Amino acid sequence: MPVETLENQIEKLLFKLREAGPAGLTKGKLGVKDARGSAARALRTLMSERKVANLGTTTRTCFVLIEHFDPLERACEQIEKNALSKKSAREDTIELLIKKDLEKGCEGEVRKKIDEAIDWLVKEQRLHRFRRRRTLYYVHAENWRGAVHAGESEATFGNTADAPAGIANKAGDIDRQGVLAAYQRLKQRLGYSNVEISELRREAGCPLELLKIFLLEESRQGRAVLSLGDWSVSSEETRTGAIELFGKPHLLVRLDAE
Repeated sequence: MPVETLENQIEKLLFKLREAGPAGLTKGKLGVKDARGSAARALRTLMSERKVANLGTTTRTCFVLIEHFDPLERACEQIEKNALSKKSAREDTIELLIKKDLEKGCEGEVRKKIDEAIDWLVKEQRLHRFRRRRTLYYVHAENWRGAVHAGESEATFGNTADAPAGIANKAGDIDRQGVLAAYQRLKQRLGYSNVEISELRREAGCPLELLKIFLLEESRQGRAVLSLGDWSVSSEETRTGAIELFGKPHLLVRLDAE
């Protein structure tokens, strides 16, 4: 049987990759099994000529024609997909994500573009970035707008360089004085110091998840005391405000107004 020429092998690989399109093919589906075989040589030639590139890793390959080699665009697409899929059970609360949540499903060259993709999405105001101490949190713009609309008010946050247009000064830390003022109103109206966290969120008009982060930090600083409350008789709405501490859900908070 005559040995197939390198040129024929190259044409075969190009045909398969044209058929596959942006989805690409693994090394196995390209028929490259022996690293020293003609198919492997043809693949190496195409890669050296920058006609083909590997979007995946060395063990989990995904070869595409060079016109489909777009790791940054794919990273942006996957990040948005991940961010949009994370929605709170309540319409007026926001599910905060960390970088680990955003990069799920990204591998190889796409994963290498995660930071650049996040920065681009923030710049384009498709992703909002919040900083709490040393931790960065993210929310997709659509989820943010939905929560703000459902809550019929906009939360007030401290200044950060990433404050998105349209919600200036609403990224980062919750305005402490605003939360304290809401707490004082609740305290005077109810007649006691331990108030439900869910009630405080409604009074302050801020996203629940950001309020929880704020209250945890206040607790660590000795300016807030979290209490268990009675879970067995609490409504579903009250339970949404629960902050897990020492493995137990705390429903109430008392704030130091100083």
